[in-house]
Amino acid sequence: MFRVVKMEVFYPYPPEKVWKAIANRSSLAKWLMENDFEPHLGHKFCFQSQLPGLNEVIHCKVLKLAEPYELVYSWQDNLIESPSIVTWKLTPVDGGTQLHLEHRGYQQDAIALSQPTRYTQTRQAQLTHPIVVSDRVSFSNQPQQLGSILLNSYFGSKWEYLLNYKLREVLVSQSPNLTLS
Repeated sequence: MFRVVKMEVFYPYPPEKVWKAIANRSSLAKWLMENDFEPHLGHKFCFQSQLPGLNEVIHCKVLKLAEPYELVYSWQDNLIESPSIVTWKLTPVDGGTQLHLEHRGYQQDAIALSQPTRYTQTRQAQLTHPIVVSDRVSFSNQPQQLGSILLNSYFGSKWEYLLNYKLREVLVSQSPNLTLS
């Protein structure tokens, strides 16, 4: 079963300016996460989680690049088996740019906590705080599964907050003569 976040946000800037905010390493670090992004097709990069209590790395790969109108990359943290896909589309409209975001992934695509991610670490050891699983406890002989907390936060309201507030702040700071309401 797919989980999908779809958002559209208007910014009073041309696509080239919005592109710089979503496809530039230092701009991404200001509003999204620390990263080693480069706008090159096939480039593998990582985001470093900034959620309190989690030291999580999101592994990504640029899948499609059509500057300044479309950027697609995979998104895979350590608690999911297959990557989700993040798609950014920028459409020029009167007075600015319409940004379309789609983040698509599998809902039940969690790796059992007992499966190691690296030879020296277990999934539980990678978390800095213990996680209490309430409604997802399995009483069968199957390993307990927990969806990615990091991914769930983005499928929750994190994208909305980032696009409507943090990205706007970055765009305004790069254009001090224009204010957004």
